[in-house]
Amino acid sequence: MNNSMPDSSTILRETWNNGTTLLAYPNLTSPAVYFTGYMQPGSIADPGEMHGLASFTTDMLMTGTKHLNFQQLHDKIESIGASLSLSTGHISTAFFGQCLREDLETIWSLLAEVIQEPAFTEKQFKRVRNQILTGIAIQNQDTAEMASQAFNRAFYGSHPYAHPDIGYAQTVSRIQLEQLESFHANHYGPNGLVMAVCGGIEPDVAREIFSRTLGTWQNNTQSPPETLPPFTPPASSIRSHVALEGKNQSDLIIGVPAPKTVSRDYQVCSIGNSILGQYGMMGRIGKVVREKAGLAYEVSSHLGAGIGPTTWKITAGVNPDNLEKAIVLLKQELVRFCSEPVTEQELQDVKTQAIGRLPLSLETNAGIASILVSIERYGYSLDYLRQLPSIIESITAEEVLNSAQRYWDLEKLVITSAGKALQ
Repeated sequence: MNNSMPDSSTILRETWNNGTTLLAYPNLTSPAVYFTGYMQPGSIADPGEMHGLASFTTDMLMTGTKHLNFQQLHDKIESIGASLSLSTGHISTAFFGQCLREDLETIWSLLAEVIQEPAFTEKQFKRVRNQILTGIAIQNQDTAEMASQAFNRAFYGSHPYAHPDIGYAQTVSRIQLEQLESFHANHYGPNGLVMAVCGGIEPDVAREIFSRTLGTWQNNTQSPPETLPPFTPPASSIRSHVALEGKNQSDLIIGVPAPKTVSRDYQVCSIGNSILGQYGMMGRIGKVVREKAGLAYEVSSHLGAGIGPTTWKITAGVNPDNLEKAIVLLKQELVRFCSEPVTEQELQDVKTQAIGRLPLSLETNAGIASILVSIERYGYSLDYLRQLPSIIESITAEEVLNSAQRYWDLEKLVITSAGKALQ
């Protein structure tokens, strides 16, 4: 890997007339290349009650194209030892892949074919639908997943983020093949596609390959990107529980709205989150709830990042008999977190960790490509990575306390759980 931190002098960024964007960073000692990126659409484009349509469409893309059937497509990818996959989130569809440097044009040509000319056969439609329905049935018996879905329903209310990307059994069962074809024709196109690539290839060469494979894509029927509706967080505390029979573990989530990902508040809360419990047992809640009280199998805190409203939450796996005790203890820790400044030692330890982890996240082609995607998605400067250590270093204990008080409103907690029926 280059010794220098990726910045505006070493990252190539170029946009094409069709609305696609490429970011490239060289790691010429590597024989491999990793790429990732995103494009329209996300599940927020699911119309009406057709939850799961965007995700279903994406799942169909790798089942064959107008020129290659399922077997031929996958044989082609495997014959060069490459990988290629796609998945749909709330606001976009992501793609990932890696290959040897000499095979980059082959795999990008295949990606272009997969997203532009899918076959949508009846046979694959039935197979994929069965796979999705099986996946939903498995999720519906998973305590962590059910607690998460209950949390999203309670937290997001009428906002599209309330629904799982994969949809529900009743909505997926209603989707017809023609609807997938129509959705693809209307939503898949070059406008808004972002590709980040890192590995053993010169950025100029990557640019030429991108120009030939994705830079020429046109779709005049592509819809404009969906706009997120406004979000109003819950006005008071919400408590809900999903009863699942035969479970010997309950999963618990306690959460509140998080700051905008592109803000100093977010960096401050990120430091606060590490102290609270990002690293499980190393954080405060892990020490108190798991180690001292023995009430949880695992417990950690998570600060969400993304476009639109996100969450700051604590998740825990607990013995069903200890569920209410765990909630009480976690609330006590949150009261402490919002009333007492973190210690200088805690603050310095977490800052040192955060700054120390930064080079580690850049040790792989995948790590760098993923960060380039985030830089583009959130509109950061190409020099963001150089600036980040000094931003982290400047955060004070007072700022951490103020942000804890601002976001952890203890009168408006959303608390959900799933597992054995409550007594």
